[in-house]
Amino acid sequence: MASRFIRSLMVFLVLVFFLTACASQQDVVYLHKQVNALNRQTKKDLDSLGKALQKLEEQIKVNEAQQKEIEKGLGNTLKEDQESLRVSLAQLEADLVEMRDTTQTLTGRVEETGHLLKRTVEKDTTKQDVLVSQVTRLSFTVEDLTARMERLERQESSETVRSKKKPEAETGKTKGSARRTESALYEKTLGHYWDGRYDEAVAGFNKFITSYPKSDLADNAYFWIGECHRAAEEYEEAILAYQKVINDFPRGNKVPAAMLHQALAFEKIDDKTTATLVYKKLLRKFPKTREAEIAKKRLK
Repeated sequence: MASRFIRSLMVFLVLVFFLTACASQQDVVYLHKQVNALNRQTKKDLDSLGKALQKLEEQIKVNEAQQKEIEKGLGNTLKEDQESLRVSLAQLEADLVEMRDTTQTLTGRVEETGHLLKRTVEKDTTKQDVLVSQVTRLSFTVEDLTARMERLERQESSETVRSKKKPEAETGKTKGSARRTESALYEKTLGHYWDGRYDEAVAGFNKFITSYPKSDLADNAYFWIGECHRAAEEYEEAILAYQKVINDFPRGNKVPAAMLHQALAFEKIDDKTTATLVYKKLLRKFPKTREAEIAKKRLK
């Protein structure tokens, strides 16, 4: 699903930069209304999905408590508690299926935005960039939610295995609790970003990085710090945050986006020479990415 989404979004972004047809003012106004309405509805659904993820994490915590009781149980009590745990895990699986459907709906909405832009594109480059930025940020958020959902699925699968085997050591329980705390902090901080509370978001992501330096979301945290600074027009700080992604996580999936957004930040401070160098480096290292397609257009 994720690869299909990325391909669709790549096609859309390329079309945005290459379409040259001049739209009527009425069409442009209609397009902006549609995109804004779509963004509002998508943000509402993203908030709902975030709450659902938090609910699932709380349910997993309850399941672990039940597992602890099972470990203390004997005979028939053990059997009854195991059955109760299996029922809870089945409900978790059903909830995850529902969340996958919601994520597919969000993906469809982003694609719908692409179709709107394909039909009606304003030639004003500044307004094009605003629309592209809106959809790009939505895509990053959907990717983050998808990654979190996949981690929950793996955790739910692990809980199922545990219900059929001997209880794990106490250290395993501690790690499970830490994962929930890690996920909750990341989700809360990302919410600050979407609410436009950039200072709080930067502080939250820095706390996340300090607390969980080896997390698989650490590169994402640095990337979103860059996004916060860029949204606040603090371009020098944004450039440094993107560089952390590029240097410290060279194999991470956020590197192409970090390079593209770093180049855009250099443009904002009128450093066209460095921006050009970054665009060319992006084309060399990641020639088949959607970010590379945007870089090609910027170099023309």
